[in-house]
This record gives sequence, C-alpha cells and structure tokens, in this order.
Amino acid sequence: MYAVLIALVAVLTALVAVLLWWQAERQRERLLSQQVLERQLERRSHPTDNAPRASEVWRSAPKNWQERLLRAGIPLTQKLLLSWCLLCGLPPVVIYLWLGWLPALALGLAMLVASYTYLWFRTDKRQRKAIAQIPEFLDLMVRLITIGQSMGAAFLGAVEQTSAPLGEVLQEAKALHQSGQELDQALRTVARHYGLHELFLVSSVIGVAIRFGGRSDQTMERMAGFMRDRENARHELVAMSAEVRLSAWVLALLPAAIAVYILIFNHHLFMTMWLDPLGFRMLVGALLLQLGGCYWLYRMARNV
Repeated sequence: MYAVLIALVAVLTALVAVLLWWQAERQRERLLSQQVLERQLERRSHPTDNAPRASEVWRSAPKNWQERLLRAGIPLTQKLLLSWCLLCGLPPVVIYLWLGWLPALALGLAMLVASYTYLWFRTDKRQRKAIAQIPEFLDLMVRLITIGQSMGAAFLGAVEQTSAPLGEVLQEAKALHQSGQELDQALRTVARHYGLHELFLVSSVIGVAIRFGGRSDQTMERMAGFMRDRENARHELVAMSAEVRLSAWVLALLPAAIAVYILIFNHHLFMTMWLDPLGFRMLVGALLLQLGGCYWLYRMARNV
C-alpha cells in the first residue's frame, strides 16, 4: 500500500514539474518575442546596419524541444505534456509495483527512446513532404509574376494556394512579412526554425529580385526543375537502398529489444550477470559492441 502511494506521489510530482517547466517555457518564449521585436525596431531605426550573413541565419539543428516539436507539426500544449507524462510514466510505475525497479527502468528508457524515434520519423516525413511541395509553390509564383504581379503579391497569392505542411510554414513567413519584416528575411527565419534549407535558397532568390530586379521568374522556374530532378533522384536512391537501410534498422534494434524483453520478464538473469565479475565485464563489452555497431550501421545507411 505504501509503495502504491509513493508511486502515485512520484507521478503527481512529475506532472507538476512538467507543468512548471511548460509555464517557464511560455514565459521564456514571450521574452524572446519581445527581444526580437525590440531588435527589429532598433534595426529599422538604424537602416545602415549590414544584413545578417547566410551562415548566421541558417541553422539546421533545432535549438530546443519547442523548435523540435514545431518541425514535427506538434503544438506544445498542456494536454500534450500531460498525455506524454501519463504514457511514459504510468506503465513503468505499474511494472515497478509488479516486477521491481530494474524492469521499470528498462521500460521507461525504452519508451523514451520510442518517443524520440517517433518524433524524429514524424519530423523527417513532414520535412520531406514540405520540400516536395516547394517546386509547385515556385510554379505558382512564376505564373503570377508572368501575368504582371509583383514579387510580394505573387508570394502572398501562392501562399494561399499551398496546402500543409508547406502552407503552414509559408503562413508564418507571411505573418512575419505583414508585421513589418522584409520578405526574404521572413523566409530565412522560418527556414531556420523548420530546418528547410531549400526554402532558404528561395529566400535568396526573392531577396535578389526585390533589391536588384531581373528575370526572377526564369530563375525560379529553373530552380523548380532542379528540385524536381533532385527529388526524383532521391526517390530512386531510396528505393535502391531500402533493403540495406531496413537491415541496418533490424540489426541495430533487435539486440536492444531482446535486452529490454529480458530485463522486464527475466530480470533475475540480468542481476545474476550484473553481480558476477565476469558477467559484468560481458555486459559492458556487449554494450560497447552494441554502441559501436549502431554507429557503423548508421554511417553505412547514411552513406548509401
């Protein structure tokens, strides 16, 4: 009975901690927004300042978990945090009351890894879909520019005809542009937040067209054709290397899945090896071999 009460208190404490962290993140987000607004006002009051370089604007890795969830298309809400805490916290507590702390720890780590893997797959799928929509978006802009619209009007018109997920990204760029930011700078900002390097290239073309003019429609048309050719080549490469990548995933995850299964349903075997000096060395060696194998399989699958 006392163990159940302690477990429930631990879960409630974790939920309260997550809620406090969420409130702190919201407060930090408001402070960052205020700082960005102040910098924009200061930049407009000093028009002779140099524009940021590409290396300073483009960053591929997400800075925090909020940006990672943003790339995955998952809004950071209180309901999401509560659901994630219950999903990842309640089963380990039940396993702890049933089998002990070691199986509960193994299940908790496995669920954390599974959550991160799901988030990574969702982000990758969403980014690939958005990249595949960019050529169609460029074609819409080219058609609108050809009939006589300006670059800004063509962009705003093409945004309204673009579906998600690229449409959601461009809607944020549109909101930034309507709030006073230059169009190319707004595109660079959303490209950095969502990790879309192709959109950063589009912003460079738009920035050159706005400042210096020229036949930007021809440049966008050629860029759209290049992106389509590259996407087709990528699909062919993915289809040719599917067997190798699937084998790498199976070889990397199968030993870890078997280890978690043993820890949950036969943890006495693990504890016997853990307490034995020779068994402890064998476990450490197996862990090092598993990490090294996962690393090399990752490099192999990435280079294919």
